[in-house]
This record gives sequence, structure tokens and C-alpha cells, in this order.
Amino acid sequence: MQNPKLVTAIGKLTVAGEQAGLSVEHMIQLLNDGLTVETLLELIAWRLTEIRNPITPAGCSARWIV
Repeated sequence: MQNPKLVTAIGKLTVAGEQAGLSVEHMIQLLNDGLTVETLLELIAWRLTEIRNPITPAGCSARWIV
């Protein structure tokens, strides 16, 4: 029998990972390669922060990339 809370948590992790640009397959591979769930969560949080607040070099606008 599946634990409904665990299924919900995994679903939320999947959605957050995909929003951060990580596919489910990539997240599974990272975990299989030894990454801990805690570190995966930190990676997802960091990537989501970077997406929302990109860091640009001092004195440069974000348009320098274009």
C-alpha cells in the first residue's frame, strides 16, 4: 500500500524540479549517482531562486547576454 503523504511529497518534488529545469529522469539519475534528497532539494531551491532573481555582473544589464 502506498503512503498518500509520500506520494504527495514526491509529486511536489517532481513539479518543483521541473520548474527548476530538471527532468524527472535527471533527478532520478542524480539520486542514483549518490546525490542525497536534501542536496537535491537545495539544488532545486537554488535553481528556482536563480530563475526568479538572476545575477548579472555589476554595472551590466541583463541585455548584455543578447
